[in-house]
Formats: sequence, structure tokens, C-alpha cells
Amino acid sequence: MSATTEAGCSPEIIELAAHCLKAQADDVTIAPVIGDASTRAYYRASAGSARVIMALYGTAFDERIRAADRLAAAEAGNPSARLTFASDPCAYLEVTSLFQDAGLPVPRILASSGVNRAIFMEDVGDARMQDWMQNRSEAEIKDAYRCSIEMVVTIQEATKRAIDTASICSFLAFDEAKLRWELGFFFVNFVNKYLGLKLTPAESNAIQQDFKALCAELSSRPRVLTHRDYHTRNLMMRGDEIVIIDHQDARMGPASYDVASFLSDPYAGIQQQIAAEMLEHFIDKKAASTVPLESVTDFRREMHLMTIQRMLKAIGTYSYQAAVANNRVYVDYIEPAKQAALHSMKTLGQFDSARALLEKR
Repeated sequence: MSATTEAGCSPEIIELAAHCLKAQADDVTIAPVIGDASTRAYYRASAGSARVIMALYGTAFDERIRAADRLAAAEAGNPSARLTFASDPCAYLEVTSLFQDAGLPVPRILASSGVNRAIFMEDVGDARMQDWMQNRSEAEIKDAYRCSIEMVVTIQEATKRAIDTASICSFLAFDEAKLRWELGFFFVNFVNKYLGLKLTPAESNAIQQDFKALCAELSSRPRVLTHRDYHTRNLMMRGDEIVIIDHQDARMGPASYDVASFLSDPYAGIQQQIAAEMLEHFIDKKAASTVPLESVTDFRREMHLMTIQRMLKAIGTYSYQAAVANNRVYVDYIEPAKQAALHSMKTLGQFDSARALLEKR
């Protein structure tokens, strides 16, 4: 059976791939690309040495409709749609354009066909930063981290562009409802499904009060554009260049959001000393940017709050994959995520009930 047949792609998709590859359809092979916890299916189309990546979505879409209009239509039938609106193909097209206009390195869109549920994009290879780091010196890792941190500053500087162009990014935010939804996702999947615990009403209520206080403070912070899932599996190494992927869920959030995600990344497990050095690099770069921090002192506190929220959400995702999707690839990352959250809880001296849950399980 050929790779093309195995992928289950229609003749129309094969023709589109051939067009992107500048090849004949009979010369195209398509093979699955192993992805992360994604709702999209990814394939690599090849013809000779030429390669492109194809994202195949679950339903057809109309590229002429802006993602914000699709969100409005979704909300009309489901008032909670804004909380879970993600992985929209029109959003991917729109955010890619926004990031490119801001000078950020993202894969170029080569073609799209909503009726065939497909988007074709530049193939940036398979070298994730997570894997690249394994055989690199500390100096090389620091250089890559500095570059990655500077790209976060560039993303944040694109905030005005996102608002002025009415990008989907500007309509979605990490408000209190979204942050609480994510911690609810953590609670259900980690506590109930992965650990199989049944807490007493008093225990559960105390943890929820911690979550409420955490999310209320974070949601009150000034918002900038965020990538939404900035870590070493979504940064690809193409030679000496770092390329950002999986950016379609970009939205507004605290300035600490991507920084906390990146510097506490369970996939990378970098030394705390390096993380501290990179945090100072971010603060320095922000001081000279078009969107400087209002207060460095407040930002340092915000970093700990954001680290707690981000790591709990990550634990929820890892637990869902293990307990619900029967995918145990992420189990080893639960412990480092827990430790990062606990470190920030201890530093702040807050959230004792949530801390007790993590410490004794």
C-alpha cells in the first residue's frame, strides 16, 4: 500500500500537494507526521527532495470568512464558545499573516482549500528545540533561549497590529473565565480522572477558592498578544534559525504568559539559574520595547502566578492524554510541571490548599 493511500487523502488533496511541490500527482507521496496533543492531523507531502506540510481539519471551512466572524457565529449557538474556540483553520491563516507582518519566523502558507479541509505550509523540518538541546553546550542553549525570549517581546509588540486589524487574536483573551476554565480542566483530568481521587467538599471548596484568587489577580493584569503555547516543542530549529509553530490559538493575556510557559517548560527542564538569567533578559528587552512593563516588581509577582496557572493547565493536558486518550507519552512531564508550580506557590506563600494537593499526591 502506498503512503498516499495510507494517508487516506482524496485525489483533490493530492493534486493540491502536487501543485505546491511543483510535481506530478503520481510522484507525490503523503505520510502522517507524528504530532502533539492536537485536534488536527498533519501530513508531509513529498516529491523527490521537495516537501511540504499539510494540516487536515475535521470539517470544511471557507477561507473568505474571517475567524472573528466564525467565532461570532459559533457564539450565537453556544454562549460558551469563546472559552473553547481554538484550532480554527481561518485563525491559523489569519494569525500566520499577523505574525509574518510583525517579522516573526513562522512557516509560510503555500495554499489552502477549505472545501478539502486542508492548509499547505512550508516544511520547517523535524528538529524541535526540545530535542536539539540534548546535544548542545550551555552557551548554545543560552543563545537559543535569548533569541526565543526576544521573539516573545516581538509578539507582544504586535499587540497594536492585532487590535488595529481586528485579528481574531484581539477578540480572545485569558480573562478570568478562560483561566478558571483551564483550572477546571486540570481538576477534572488530574484529580478525578488521572489520580482517581474523591476529595471532601471542604477540600474541593478550599482548592477552588485558591483558583478563584489566582485567576482574579491574573485576569486583572494588563494584556498583550500571546502565542498561547510557547515551549520547546513548538519552536523548531532550522539550521541556525528558530521557527515558531502552532500559533493559531494566539490571544490576549498577561505579559508573563509566554515567558512563564517557556521558562518553566516541563519538556526542556532547564536549570533554574538559566531560567533566572533569561527572565532578566526579557525584562531588559521589554524596557526598550514599544510595550514596556508598567512595573517590574508587579511583573515578578505575576510571573509566579502565571507559572502556577500554566503548569496546572499543562498537568491537566498531560493527565487527559494519559487517562482519557490512553496516550502516556506525557506522563513523565507531570512531575516537573508540579515542581515548577510548587516552587512558585512556596515563593509567594499562597494557595496552601492547592499546594497541599500537589505535595501529597
